[in-house]
Parts: sequence; structure tokens; C-alpha cells
Amino acid sequence: MNRFLFVLGSNWQLSLAEIDNVLKNSQFKGRITDYSANIAIVEFDDLHDDRLYANKLMELQYMLGGTQKIAEIYNFIDIQTVQRAFPLQIEQYRQVDIKRKEILKVVDSSLKKVFPSIARESLFFAVSIYPNLYDDNYYSDVLLKHFLPFLNTEIMVLLKENGAKKSLYYKYPQENIDAGNLNPIFPHHVIKYGLFNRDRAEIIFGFTEEGCYVARTLTCDDPNFKKQIDEERPFKEFKSAISPKLALILLNFLNLFEQRERKTILDPFVGNGTIVMFALIEDFQVFGTDIDETKVKNTERNVNWLLNELEESVPYMLNERIKKVDINQLSSVFNEERFDGICTEPELGPFFKQKPYYTEVVDLIKSKLNPLFKATFRESFKVLAPKGRISIITPVISTIDGGDVQLNVEEMANFYNFKLIPMLDLNRIVNKSNRKLQFKQAHVRAILDAKKNQIVKRKLYVFEKINESS
Repeated sequence: MNRFLFVLGSNWQLSLAEIDNVLKNSQFKGRITDYSANIAIVEFDDLHDDRLYANKLMELQYMLGGTQKIAEIYNFIDIQTVQRAFPLQIEQYRQVDIKRKEILKVVDSSLKKVFPSIARESLFFAVSIYPNLYDDNYYSDVLLKHFLPFLNTEIMVLLKENGAKKSLYYKYPQENIDAGNLNPIFPHHVIKYGLFNRDRAEIIFGFTEEGCYVARTLTCDDPNFKKQIDEERPFKEFKSAISPKLALILLNFLNLFEQRERKTILDPFVGNGTIVMFALIEDFQVFGTDIDETKVKNTERNVNWLLNELEESVPYMLNERIKKVDINQLSSVFNEERFDGICTEPELGPFFKQKPYYTEVVDLIKSKLNPLFKATFRESFKVLAPKGRISIITPVISTIDGGDVQLNVEEMANFYNFKLIPMLDLNRIVNKSNRKLQFKQAHVRAILDAKKNQIVKRKLYVFEKINESS
């Protein structure tokens, strides 16, 4: 059974949850066998039996919102060997030499798989080291300053010893290495330098508590494509708009993986259309509503722009599918059990430039947000198909004097006959010894997505409609 390494996005908990959900419920059956804050190790049930498995991985990469790269694992070095070869402080020089030679044997055998042909070839490679945690001193003081130069130099030597005509490597900025804050090359670098070619490769050394996985990148996210859609569409609002990656993640938690072209998706707070646009890209039949007529018109124009960019025909009656509707009137506009899934970010409150007071937020929730979210669940129950899911974002607002304040969304959803679906199945994940990497039940009921010092944070929930007969 072959293993693959998934490079996680900045919100590693959310990335892991998305991967596990897809592996559990889609055609890409498998499970996560190991992970860190930067990588997940995945074993598929039967993917490698497919002769065109690399193409299947490209399909999977295209579907995922929270995965940067997927690489094929060729070898593994246990953590004790790495730490003895590259200790924080060298005391036993003979042991260091022995262990480094052991690592070179593993690297040498991996190179023959990384490059299908080495003899008489001119080869280029980029080494990317993904640590267990970026804030670990071992990464900044040892892996960057000693392990990375060792790998660059020795891989060049090994390739030449194996008959390569020439070998060159990607040079990282020395000032970042010295400062200990180097990021591995980003997906757009992988594309720019042609690192999927037979004579060019990104070689990943991905760390977990158990050791170091040696892998070659097979496919990666195309951030330029998402960026183009996000930034070049005619109408946009960067202050509050949901990101393309988050939109894809929300769509994947609807668990609608088969015959997507027949599945109907509704965003009842369509805004400027990010969710609808990426649902279209993922082949769904899309519908969008909003109480703001300007936003409805903006979404229509954005969707038509997207279809023109993709050189695709406009779906039948598309303009009838995006319309002005008050959330309280949703079920009077659409038929009962009309939609296979609902994916949305309702209003999260005003865009605060500084932290509000606790009483101000409590009043906001009581007067505006609670009625809005209650109406969302009430109307969603009526228009969702049996066992249909709703992926929804709720606000967590930081205050000056009362900490974080949030809505009691679970209680609302339960009142309107929805059950919570935990975003990560802890029975499928082996917890780590490092507390920073551990999951607890409370952490996976919903997952927070926020930047440092963000006042209004997003919290992602997934609910499923409970059949009234059950």
C-alpha cells in the first residue's frame, strides 16, 4: 500500500478535517495514518491500483481547498536517526558520521525513484523541509542551518555519482535561513520552476513526531487560478469576503461527491458570489439569494464573467437561480426539499476596526444575529432534501472587556431539527504526544478559522437535517 504526503494549509486542523472527510466519504477512500502541523500522511485503499493514479491525485488536489501539495512517499527515516545525525549540539562525532551515512543511503535509494532517468541528464531539484512545528527550535537551529545545506550538497554529489551530466538545486534566501524563519517553496514556485518535469523535482522531507518522510511532489494547488477569480472578478469586497479555499472546504463538507452536476446547492447569503462561483467550478447546479439587490446583481455579473473566462456556456435559466429573497421568505420562493445542500456565510456583524465592548456585542447578537441565524435554520430545514447538510460560518467576536462572544448555534440548529456533524472523526485520527497537535472532542465539533488579532473570527459548523420520521 503506497503512502502519500499532503502539505496542509495554514489552518492545519481544518485542512486535516477536510482531508479526513473526503477520504471517508468520497470515491478516494483511505485514511490519515500520521500528521504534524504541516503534513498529513495518507494511505488510500486502492488508489495505487489505478495505472493513472497521478491523474486521480490531480483530481483530488483540484477538489480540496485546504491542501497545498500532494507528494508520493518513497522512504522514511526514523526521528532518532535524524536527531543523532543532526543533534542540537554535537558531542559524539563518530555517531553523527554513522547516522549521516545511513540517511544518505535512504536518500540515494529515493533519488532513483524521484528521477526516472539520471545518467547523462541535467537535473534540477528543490528541497523542501516541513517540520513537525514551525516554532520548534530544532527546525530553526538545526534543520534549516545544517540539515538543508547537507541535503543540497549531498544530493548533488549523489546525482553525479549516479551518472548525471549536471545537477543544480534551488537556493533559498540565506537571510531567511540565518533568521530561522524560512518557508518551503510555495505551490506557485513549483509551477514556475517546472518541478513536475522528469528532470526537475521538488523533494520533500516532511517531519512528524515519528520521523521524516521522503517524497516527491506530484501535484499542487494553483493559487494563481484562485487569485485571478478572487481579484479580477468585476465585483469584490476584500474586507469581509470568504476566501476561495474556505468556500471549497465548506462545499466538501456537504458530502456531495458523486454526480455533482446533478446536485443542487443554495447560498442564501450570496454576497458577491464566492461560494456560488466555486460551486460552479466544482460542477454543482447553483442557486443564490440575498436580501440586497445590489449584491444579487453583482453575483450575476461575477458568475457571467467567470463562465466567460472558463469559456463555458451559461447554464439554463441561470439568472432565475440568483435572485433577491429575504431569508424569512426562502421556503415561499423555493419548493420543499429542493436542495441537496446549503453552503453559506450569513452576516457576521459589522466590520469592527477596533474591539467593541461586551454589551455592544451582546446587543448585536440579541437584536440582529440571533433572529437571522434562527431564520436560516428554520427555512433551511424546509428547502433541504432529507438528510441534506448545511455548511455554515458563524461569528466569534472579540471584545475589549469580556473575551470572545458567540452565538449558541448548536441550540438553534437542534431546535429546528438539525444534528451537529463533528468536523473531524477522532476515531480515525491517532492523537499526538505534543499538546499543540492534540485534538479534543470540543475542538472538532466546529473549527475556528481566523488570523492573529482578528476581531470577528469565523467558526465553521456542519449540520445535517433530521428526518421528521426518524
